[in-house]
Amino acid sequence: MHTFNTLEVMSADATTVDVRGEGSTRRPKRAPYWWRFSKLGLALAFLVAAGYFFHGQVWSSTSLQGTVTSPLITIRSPIDGVVTANAAIIGAPVHQHEALFVIEAHQLDTRLRAELEAKLAAAQQQTLVIDRKIAELSTLRTQLQARNQVHREGTLARLEALIGETTAELSRAKAVMERTQHEVSRAKTLSTNGLIAQATLDDAVLAGQQARFEVERLTASLKRLSVERMAAKNGVMLGEGYSDAPYSQQRVDELAARLIEAKAERESVQQTQQELASRLGEEQRREDQIRRYAVNAPITGLVWNLHIGSDGVVGRNAPLADVVDCQSAFVEAIVPERRYDDIQLGEAVQIKLLGNSHKIPGTIHAVRGQSAVVNHESLAAWLTPHRTREAMTVSVAVDPEALHQLSQGVCQIGRSAKVYFNNKRDGAVGSQRLASFTGLVSSAYAAIVPLAR
Repeated sequence: MHTFNTLEVMSADATTVDVRGEGSTRRPKRAPYWWRFSKLGLALAFLVAAGYFFHGQVWSSTSLQGTVTSPLITIRSPIDGVVTANAAIIGAPVHQHEALFVIEAHQLDTRLRAELEAKLAAAQQQTLVIDRKIAELSTLRTQLQARNQVHREGTLARLEALIGETTAELSRAKAVMERTQHEVSRAKTLSTNGLIAQATLDDAVLAGQQARFEVERLTASLKRLSVERMAAKNGVMLGEGYSDAPYSQQRVDELAARLIEAKAERESVQQTQQELASRLGEEQRREDQIRRYAVNAPITGLVWNLHIGSDGVVGRNAPLADVVDCQSAFVEAIVPERRYDDIQLGEAVQIKLLGNSHKIPGTIHAVRGQSAVVNHESLAAWLTPHRTREAMTVSVAVDPEALHQLSQGVCQIGRSAKVYFNNKRDGAVGSQRLASFTGLVSSAYAAIVPLAR
């Protein structure tokens, strides 16, 4: 090796050969003490560096670089509008359900509400028309009922007069019949005695029959008039020109049917009006809810980014702010990809934050190769992999209690970190590294021995 060649040269320098052939050896001149101690110090420093290399490369290994990160939650606008209130400040802590933004809609779609208002107004107008129709029909029916009452009273009065007249005629007819009966009786007596002719007796008998027939006719007429009077009192007109009721009564009955139809139509329209009013109320409440929308924090964490300010115009689903949960922080570390098969999920590791000498425990929960496609927008901090050499990304879950005690409550997202892995590679590689270290120690020992003489 090159180290041993150097020792041979140093040995050759230490002994001088007699070039004059005198057979005697001249003692070399000793170097100063400070020079020998300087070389000895350098050799010892070399041994210390070799020991550190042995510990770092044989017993353990570290990541190339790493950072503390956390999932990033983006708060988006639920509507189109203007930000009228903004309580979010970058770096400020927020609590879950805390109001961060207030957005007022400026382009609210009111077509449905306008349509419902138009339908409701039409239903109300239709109700007014039906009410006027019902009022007019009711007035006309009242007038016809009054006229029908007058007609009924007149008819009853006429029938009463006819009944009185017929009763008087019947009384007269009965008197005539009684007189004719006396005349017939007297004529029969005279005819038996031969005092009057047979013709006179026949005339008397005929007159008596006519008087009886007149009484029967007037009695029948009186009964007919009584029946008509009773029917008239019940609203039924009997006689010539009447089928059942007078024209006024028929019109009253027709108007009553039309009033029933109009009232049924009004009830239907009023029910439709109530349904439209209910739907309009719901639509107005919905518009009131979305006209002024309060956006709350989804988690308890820290405002990481702010995408909009007060009085800013935002569209639906536009980002407003990013919030991170510092309690869910984990470490992403860059590791040479040749160690891909050495790292196991669930393996316990040690994490050291830059500027801090304490190590905190962690657990590997994800491993990604260099070519893996990852959406970094969902993380609060990320690393740029080494493109000049093969590297992979290892995600390490951090013990939250240990991280909180170490950071004293300060959010550590974005802080640089290193991950220390246990070296569990195969025996061949470990033996190769151990052989390299042994060679280095041998070289150092060969260099130190001459310096100590």
